[in-house]
Amino acid sequence: MNNSSLARGLLLSLCLLLLSHFTISAQLRINSGYDLSYTNLSTANKILHNYNEANPDALSPFGSFGLSNGLLFGLRYELDFLGVEATWVYRFNDEKVTLSEVDGVTSSTKLFGRFQTFSFGMDNQFDWFSYGGSVDFNISSIKASLNEADNKSLFMRENNYSATFYLGFNTPRSNQIRLSLRPFVKIPITSVDYNTLDINLNEETTVSNSQGRPLIFGLRVIFTNG
Repeated sequence: MNNSSLARGLLLSLCLLLLSHFTISAQLRINSGYDLSYTNLSTANKILHNYNEANPDALSPFGSFGLSNGLLFGLRYELDFLGVEATWVYRFNDEKVTLSEVDGVTSSTKLFGRFQTFSFGMDNQFDWFSYGGSVDFNISSIKASLNEADNKSLFMRENNYSATFYLGFNTPRSNQIRLSLRPFVKIPITSVDYNTLDINLNEETTVSNSQGRPLIFGLRVIFTNG
């Protein structure tokens, strides 16, 4: 069993454990919302920069990975001022290079960045204010569509661990819904290796150190029922 399967299994087991011990009541709640994140993926962006330098005549060069957004879903159990959460986040970030367009035929490469996070965390909640953190298992994958083909090739898939710390600013519950705004920082614990991305994109290793520890800042908008 690989790490991603293990993380999914642990998250599912946690959800089943919660559901088996607690009924869907005023304390077991569902979280859903939106995640907006920014990170300077310096190693990955250096690889894109090296590709641009090797193709100076490209009509539209690669930009850089940085801003991503996506959805989140999770379970939250509240006991007095303590909250325990299991959360899944799925973020997107795409980049495209157009090398040429001749007689209606486009030569291009589009990279599809998909970033999943499975996390388990706790927080202290005091009416409108809260603070907390989580431990995270992250899956970073980048697929490529060559020359606008429907089929995508997997250029990179890497796992790493991180810790997230956040502040929460919460509205009073109205109509059984509470809104929470959570600025956060995600600190990497282990590295991500971008070597396969480099080789698949540039057909050789172009960076001296392919390891990266991306620090992520962001904001989550979370709706909680009950």
